[in-house]
Amino acid sequence: MINSRRFELTYDVESVGPSGIGRVELWGTRDGGRSWSSFGVDEDRKSPLLVTVDEEGIFGFRVVVTSGAGLGGEPPKSGDAPDVWIGVDLTKPACRIVSAEPAPGSAGRLSIRWEASDMALAERPVSLFYSTGADGPWTPIAVGLENTGEYKWA
Repeated sequence: MINSRRFELTYDVESVGPSGIGRVELWGTRDGGRSWSSFGVDEDRKSPLLVTVDEEGIFGFRVVVTSGAGLGGEPPKSGDAPDVWIGVDLTKPACRIVSAEPAPGSAGRLSIRWEASDMALAERPVSLFYSTGADGPWTPIAVGLENTGEYKWA
């Protein structure tokens, strides 16, 4: 996952014949390989390849190399699997504190409830902090929490 519509894709050509590399083209799919589109040609035929996508989402890519003699270089066909998947996520996670109140049945604990959502949240994405002022400094209450929606702070 990356947070940019523009990125570099590195590739490696394992063997180069006497005619050298004639063309390096990037093909992409948004539907698991059912359809493919050209994402451009690497003019200098040297890794990395600069890629620009129009929107966020999950993209599958395949690099197709043609020799200087015109051999190889077949574009992927419907049903071919991508060589690499790259997720472009430009949307910041949505999160908010829902409540902070004494925890029922847990003397001396504060029940902090939140909502957090995103297309691709990490496994333990939530960290809670407090401050005595709006500008900080911020002190951690708990970090690396699962997104359960509640934490009881002693």
